[in-house]
Amino acid sequence: MDHIVEQVLAKIRQREHQSYEVDYSSEGSVPNNGIYTDYANVTIDNVTIPLLANVYRLNLDDPWTKWILQGISFQVDFTFQISSSMVNFIPKKMLLDWPVSFVVDQKRVVKAFYQKAISRLDLATLPDNSIVVVTPNQKLTSEAEQISQLKQMIIKMRTDENCIWHE
Repeated sequence: MDHIVEQVLAKIRQREHQSYEVDYSSEGSVPNNGIYTDYANVTIDNVTIPLLANVYRLNLDDPWTKWILQGISFQVDFTFQISSSMVNFIPKKMLLDWPVSFVVDQKRVVKAFYQKAISRLDLATLPDNSIVVVTPNQKLTSEAEQISQLKQMIIKMRTDENCIWHE
């Protein structure tokens, strides 16, 4: 029995460090659910605005939405590769609360914060060239502004909490 437990634990440890990458296509079929037992990190390339809207709205008629939600229930960490023009289409709630990450051009992480005052420490923990989404009721401290310039971050002002398509 101990041997079986050891094998299961070894498989779990191995899964934590394995990544899978898939290209999204609205016309293509979704990957097999078996991906979740082998990979804890899944990157979806070429994420589109309709896919983002379907996932946010939990549109279970969309096979990709069902596949992503199933992965979340398996504790898969998803990364959505998006274009820079899509940043305004990400609901802030998704940036803050959803168990998915957003990356622009395969290198710039997109982040948001809850607090009204964003500090140097908040930005210092982010990678260089990150994109930080803020709303008019949020302010960067002067030290945060300095670190954002030093780390070449893009501060993206959102006119409200929601993205441009979500009411």
